[in-house]
Amino acid sequence: MRDELAAAGVGAEIEPFPGYSSFAWPFGAILLAALAPAALPRRWRRARGALATLAAATLATEGGLVHTPLSRLLSRRTSQNVVATIEPRGEALRTLCLCCHLDTSRSGLMFQPGVVEHLNAIISAQSAAVLVQGGEAILARSRPGRGLLTVARAMVAAGLALLIEREIRGVDVPGASDNASGSAIAAQLAAEKGADPPAATRIVLLMTGGEEAGTLGAQAFLESRDTSGWLFLNFDNLGGPATLRFLRREGVLAKWDADAGLVAVAEGLRARRPDLALEPTDSPAGLTYDSSPVMARGGRALTLSAQDRTIPNLHMPTDTYENVDPDVIGRALDAGRAMIAAIDRGEAD
Repeated sequence: MRDELAAAGVGAEIEPFPGYSSFAWPFGAILLAALAPAALPRRWRRARGALATLAAATLATEGGLVHTPLSRLLSRRTSQNVVATIEPRGEALRTLCLCCHLDTSRSGLMFQPGVVEHLNAIISAQSAAVLVQGGEAILARSRPGRGLLTVARAMVAAGLALLIEREIRGVDVPGASDNASGSAIAAQLAAEKGADPPAATRIVLLMTGGEEAGTLGAQAFLESRDTSGWLFLNFDNLGGPATLRFLRREGVLAKWDADAGLVAVAEGLRARRPDLALEPTDSPAGLTYDSSPVMARGGRALTLSAQDRTIPNLHMPTDTYENVDPDVIGRALDAGRAMIAAIDRGEAD
């Protein structure tokens, strides 16, 4: 991508950062810690309670996407972001970061049809179970409490089984829609703005690594510089035959609202350009996005994605070029152009 951008006249740099290969590592460790108290004798109350509390607290921090000590501990491999900056023709009154992720994911039972449409609910239930078992010290004192702990840990065990199945039986998927589509759109927009810069908006292109492992590239980027006041427009999963949407809300365990100014721009575009068939959603089909850690830090972000109840071919071997819908990609590209123009006019300020 760096070389492709250079050929288009956009200078980009590769920024390495420490990471890991799969979200199974931090969340598998959390689920194991949540199950561990059941393997200890009841007389070891303090140890059981400490493990249960540790699992619940770690899940809360990791899910918050701001302070993630377990992820930092596990980050022992090198990933990289591709970053480019395009200055405006005049004074930079604002900075707009165009985001996408370059990595792909792994298949698994959790992404099979009939399961994936309930994945958000499944993960929410398992997260609730981890938090419930965090009350081990109190719940273990009564028979109803012990029954609740048993149910909670059964749900935790089911979640761990899904993670293990994905790591053992899953395969690395082609990633044509997720996220070669978003990467192509963001790169094309950057190339166009490199040739014809905005009047008053600095454009930063951020192409991340490690998004599928837990938005690692986006978090590393945010920690590496001051992005206060920046706008982030994220392109993810834009190749499937589904409704082109802007996500007004994101998150699984924690929930964050998209930036009101960017939502207003998208709503205005929806009204002016019915040909784009752009629609909002408050219930995204995916999990977290590169925009999620921006929102978690109180920043201004919005994601464009093609999805309905599910995202077509999400993390499946069928996510191939042949299953990409050119019409959706074309409309998403037009929407990106129109949103950049509106932002440059100050409509999101």
